[in-house]
Amino acid sequence: MTKPALIFDMDGVILDTEQLVRRSWNLAARDYGAANSDPVFLLTVGTTRKHTCDILREHYGADFPAEDFNTSLSKIYHEIEAVEGVPVKPGARELLEWTKQSGFPVGLASSTRQPIVERELGRENLLQYFDYVLGGDRIARSKPFPDIYETACREMQVQPSNAFAIEDSYNGIRSAHAAGMMPVMVPDLLPPTGEMQQLSRKIFASLREFHAFLEKQFG
Repeated sequence: MTKPALIFDMDGVILDTEQLVRRSWNLAARDYGAANSDPVFLLTVGTTRKHTCDILREHYGADFPAEDFNTSLSKIYHEIEAVEGVPVKPGARELLEWTKQSGFPVGLASSTRQPIVERELGRENLLQYFDYVLGGDRIARSKPFPDIYETACREMQVQPSNAFAIEDSYNGIRSAHAAGMMPVMVPDLLPPTGEMQQLSRKIFASLREFHAFLEKQFG
């Protein structure tokens, strides 16, 4: 049996970054007078800085200093990260080790910028498990558009229909589905919805549960 490709999102799937981003976002929002900021933050999960700026202006007005906000957000995030670090999601390291040993093609497609992706994965000694890594700054259109997953499949020389995309965000699931892949949702901050159940091949409570599924199906 030909093993499918596995293409992971990073934030909220491999690394437990989303809670830290949420904390940083709400701190930055206070400085910028951005009211009711948490629902706006949730709309940005799984997308790029550019798309985040569009969402900020849509909710707070065309003159909202979205770029400055994002710069402040990034500064706060990295200050907290330097002190606390970013945990690896439970089961991620074991899953990646097993997929490598088992011969799965493994990639990563993240909305985060390429240098940050490589730095954060490298810091946790996880970069070695990926055959291909793609950051959101190398793609013109961010998730929920299919571009990043289409590019990853093309560069990895795998058919989208034989590739799982492992995602935690609505935008990521939409992107993978539009690319013709098999989206798998492992929820983090965002609970599954009817739309996500429809677009996903399957929803797993954790990476450990997804790992067990792969071992049963392809081990």
